[in-house]
Amino acid sequence: MSRYTLIPVVVATLAGCHWDEGLVIENMVGTVVLAPEALTRPFVSEEGVESTITDPRLIGPVYLGVYSGVTAGIEPYLYPYVGPQFVEGVSGDTYPYGGTTVGDIRYACVEFLTCKLTSGRFVDFDAIVDWFGNTLQDPVVDQFGNEIETGDFLRQACYDLLEITSDAEVRITAYEDRNGDGAVDEGDLDFVVREDGKWEAEFTLWQQDYFDNSAKVEEDDGSEDEIHGFTLFGWMDAPAVGSGELSTCNGEVAGFNENTYNNYFYGGRPYLDVLNDPGFYISTGDWVSGEPYQYESEWDTPELELNFEVTE
Repeated sequence: MSRYTLIPVVVATLAGCHWDEGLVIENMVGTVVLAPEALTRPFVSEEGVESTITDPRLIGPVYLGVYSGVTAGIEPYLYPYVGPQFVEGVSGDTYPYGGTTVGDIRYACVEFLTCKLTSGRFVDFDAIVDWFGNTLQDPVVDQFGNEIETGDFLRQACYDLLEITSDAEVRITAYEDRNGDGAVDEGDLDFVVREDGKWEAEFTLWQQDYFDNSAKVEEDDGSEDEIHGFTLFGWMDAPAVGSGELSTCNGEVAGFNENTYNNYFYGGRPYLDVLNDPGFYISTGDWVSGEPYQYESEWDTPELELNFEVTE
């Protein structure tokens, strides 16, 4: 009799135990906003016709980090606090609490596109081929140097190399009806245009540790500045003019390694210290949050606007 009644008693006892470790871990959500200027550039067609294009394909990966605070004077823009400098010529670490991205640097299945594609920016594979061939005037080519003229060819290359059968597994293009309008189109990309002309995207800091570390910091002039801690700082890695390459991508020895006959290359992925040393990667043409957001609680839903263009 006791053999069969002991187990539920033990289970009930363990289920009643609770250890409060003092951790606040939540999925924290918010919105990133870009002015149309951040995705607008002049282009010249094959016929020599100049035009200005505003297009979400000009939005590179957006990096979001949460830090102990931000300050002026380190960079030409507000920048996270840094720790001690241990190596000459190498800036101190920002020691982020965590972070996320809006759009990932994706494996693009042909070497030509390594470090040039961000997920959530292209409706389909035809949009990729069209963007590089007709807008950037730099057509996508295969490993033999032959121009890829159709999105179906590029899609099939991904299916073959990754041994998959759906766009959802490639995760470069729009593959689901996010907004529920019955179609998969521009409205299902990461960034969508608002009525005021700005572009917005939702983000989630998954299982993020939240810290309320308010403190007073002594400035160089002897005055005290109060910081609330847990500050959201973000920036957009703008694709390089002409090539579309992303400066935060390591395509030399990182990412998916394709190693088949006459087709050897790495697919590329973000450098590991992008959030720890963002100043090393932020360069002319990138857009930074001019007013980083200071959290008051883990339930805040910030709107972070990347409204400062880096010009030096």
